[in-house]
Amino acid sequence: MKTYADYGIDLPAFGTGNRNVTCPKCSQDRTKKRSTCLSVDMDKGVWNCHHCGWAGRLEFTDQEKAEYAAQQKAARTAARQETRPPELSDLTPAAVKWLEARGISAGTARAMAVKSASVYFAKLGRVAAALAIPFMKDGETVNWKYRCIEVKDFSQQKGGQQCLYAWDDAAGQNTVILTEGELDALALLEVDYMGACSCPNGAPPEKAASIDGKLAFIDEARDAVFGPAERVLLAMDADGPGIQFRDAIADRIGREKCYTVTYPVGCKDANDVLVKQGRDALRNCIENATPYPVSGLTDFTDNQTEIREHFRSGGQRRGLSTGWPRLDEFFRLASGTLNIVTGIPSSGKSEWLDQLLLNAARLHDWRWAVFSPENLPPALHFQKLAEKHTGKPMFRRYAQESMTESEVTAAIEYLSDRTKFITIDERGLTVDDILGKVKVCVARHRVNGFILDPYNEIEHCRPAGMSETEYISLFLSKVRNFARLYNLAVFVVAHPTKLLRREDGNYPVPTPYDISGSAHWRNKADCCLAVWRSYEDGDNAVQVHVQKVRDKNVGRAGMVTLYWQRSTGLFFESQNAMAGEEPDLRDV
Repeated sequence: MKTYADYGIDLPAFGTGNRNVTCPKCSQDRTKKRSTCLSVDMDKGVWNCHHCGWAGRLEFTDQEKAEYAAQQKAARTAARQETRPPELSDLTPAAVKWLEARGISAGTARAMAVKSASVYFAKLGRVAAALAIPFMKDGETVNWKYRCIEVKDFSQQKGGQQCLYAWDDAAGQNTVILTEGELDALALLEVDYMGACSCPNGAPPEKAASIDGKLAFIDEARDAVFGPAERVLLAMDADGPGIQFRDAIADRIGREKCYTVTYPVGCKDANDVLVKQGRDALRNCIENATPYPVSGLTDFTDNQTEIREHFRSGGQRRGLSTGWPRLDEFFRLASGTLNIVTGIPSSGKSEWLDQLLLNAARLHDWRWAVFSPENLPPALHFQKLAEKHTGKPMFRRYAQESMTESEVTAAIEYLSDRTKFITIDERGLTVDDILGKVKVCVARHRVNGFILDPYNEIEHCRPAGMSETEYISLFLSKVRNFARLYNLAVFVVAHPTKLLRREDGNYPVPTPYDISGSAHWRNKADCCLAVWRSYEDGDNAVQVHVQKVRDKNVGRAGMVTLYWQRSTGLFFESQNAMAGEEPDLRDV
């Protein structure tokens, strides 16, 4: 007579009820090879796989059918006996041998009142030898859990309380070690950790709809066990369900007192470490438990690689040339920074930022995301960038040679590879809309910098009751955090309030404190720059004032003068360079 084993199904020949096991047809080819996708009705001898659709049934002759019915009757009788409390005895030689194979001595097991018993197990379809593990709470036995020593199968006392295993031993301990199974807790007790305890039923599946029921034992033991403890070491299984369960438990207990136990490669739990690598290895795992990670909380040890690189680079690792050597003495490009650029209208802020963008693309292979509504339509912004890129005017309006159509085509290709532009729509864009699009540019195009020019073109949705100062503070914090999170050099252009002309007819150099709305423009920026020029006819000198640099390694306060060439929009460090009498910095 054929049995389930003849079909590759891991079930005893006889049994009752519905069972879910791995499918011999598809489980080995799946990512989750232990997924129990094959449903077997042992009363009818039929099966069906919910993943691959394989179905079948046990085939019998008339004589075999009668024999199968008799065996099934015997199995049902054994199953009824399961409801009777099993007789307990001292550990049998077979039980002691089984425990010792797992590194757990009979003395440790007896100290925890572990017994031997004969219990019905559904996987075997019969009564078999088992360990009887008591769950003690406040001096009373509130449940028994039975672990088969022939195959991996479990049973529990009907109506038993689902509480923490080794409750009484863990209660009152300064350090509690929570494991996923009773054998792991016994393994830790074997190496003299008295605060070891275990979850009552292991970890839930990764895709469980809700695990609140699985966490009830934490709430129940909070006052007696977890609350008084100074540290709770989470020694859960090193698999997907174990890690997910560990995170949920840490949140329920409080991450501030939780620590993570890490196992050696090839070991999945505490008992596995004891068996494969011995007592000292298991003790090392516990002694080297690390504070549970908390998002946004770190120390210098966690960042030592970056610190060493910072030291070896002389503090200049994060500062890159702007393309103007004289300006580099005061300001260098740095990722993860918020840079505020101000200046009165027509002072050259946008023109200067366009060349900074191109310099970074040429020198450092940077790519940029740009939100610049004042430079629309796209053809106009292209003209400004292309003229700087080629060093030629786009049209024949100047004495210089103008671009050819092939040069325009090449510029379109080059600039499209290095810049992505965020466009506007009828409703306008909020800062969240804009940052969402920049996030796409980071993921798809690996951009290194972002220019928002200007602030007043954003659709601002200031909540009722919030002051302008409060709103600007939140805006700047959001953009600065975004810059640091995505490691971008972010430049925000913000106009100053109306300034009074000086006696010479020029406006004073604005500072971040002159920007409308709030002193936070200076307070929250990593770097502040002002672009200023005289309004006198024929004066093409443009001053770049570096007014604040938070990181002294990438700059300091100071001013440089650049010279703007109207035909190409380029900024040069001297009049001679603009006239071609000195090397063009774009070729350096």
